[in-house]
Amino acid sequence: MGPVRYLRDAVLSLSIAAVTLLLIWLILRVAGAGWAVALLVVGVGAVSVGVVAAIEYGRRREFTRDLIGYAADPNRVLWSTDLVDRPDYLEGQIAFDTLRMITKAANDRVADTNRRMQEYREYIETWVHEAKSPLAAAHLMLENLDAELSAADAELDPEAMRARVTGLADVLDRTEGYIEQALFYARSEAVDRDYLIRTHRLRELVTSSLRDNARLLISAHVSPVLGDGLDLAVFTDEKWLQFILSQVIQNGVKYARPEGASIRFEGRLVDEGTASERIELSVADNGRGVSAADVPRVFDKGFTGEIGREGKRSTGIGLYLVKRLCDKMGVEVEAASAEGAGFTVTFSFSTNKFHYFEGSGAAPSAGAHAGLWT
Repeated sequence: MGPVRYLRDAVLSLSIAAVTLLLIWLILRVAGAGWAVALLVVGVGAVSVGVVAAIEYGRRREFTRDLIGYAADPNRVLWSTDLVDRPDYLEGQIAFDTLRMITKAANDRVADTNRRMQEYREYIETWVHEAKSPLAAAHLMLENLDAELSAADAELDPEAMRARVTGLADVLDRTEGYIEQALFYARSEAVDRDYLIRTHRLRELVTSSLRDNARLLISAHVSPVLGDGLDLAVFTDEKWLQFILSQVIQNGVKYARPEGASIRFEGRLVDEGTASERIELSVADNGRGVSAADVPRVFDKGFTGEIGREGKRSTGIGLYLVKRLCDKMGVEVEAASAEGAGFTVTFSFSTNKFHYFEGSGAAPSAGAHAGLWT
């Protein structure tokens, strides 16, 4: 900040000081003081005003100059409070402290955005790698079918052809599942824009998810078991919860035992009549399970565990998305397991409708309120 700019900013204060000195001179003259005395008093006052102005300019000059310089550089503006010393005058201290809070909030947001972008970039790279595998298998199956159909003397075996078609349908289902997973991952950043809470029976949600995964369950010889409590009603978004249940079902199929595999669904009302009243939906398979050490990490991004690392199809994204979406929807989710004794995921739905507005962070927008509860 140059002296001209400072004087322009201080013109009001200097004008008041000048008028005050003029009044002092007039009062002294009216009181009978001589010219020399009046001029001496006014001169001392003027010098004092000038010295004070110079001191204040000196105190502000370095802080203001540095701040203006860093603010003009987009690469350093967010770090300006780390590069500038805190001034020793009150107005500057207030401005500095306020700016520090603003830059901290901005830096936190930038860091969070960068983290999310990095996670999404890593996920896309993993997704592309995983999606190429079933597509390559589908192309190979089609080439084999074409070769058999093109052979002039080929004798077509209906059972073999049916098995090949079923295999082709399976890999296409896997590809479709990866595409749907990527779509929901992208949408998970703004669940509230596409989130509509309604009353749904657990049985309806479970059976819809089972229908979506019917071919996968049949192919893996996994039997769904509908237990008690599925007539209970919960407040949730049908589309998002069906996707969540599908991820859990697919995870159970992935680690199913060779024979007698099953997935059991049960609902129950917990803490009835209390402030913590909730409805729990448990999805339990009797597959390979995970070790006790791995249970706390099953919802971490990219975590596959010891068993998951044995299979090439384990990406560690499905359960991560389950946890991510449940957090945004205000649904609590927990996992329990013992190695070799199956894996259970439990969802907790509050029976208090306002819970979904007061802490989930995924409350519907104002435009979606009409007809929200049914």
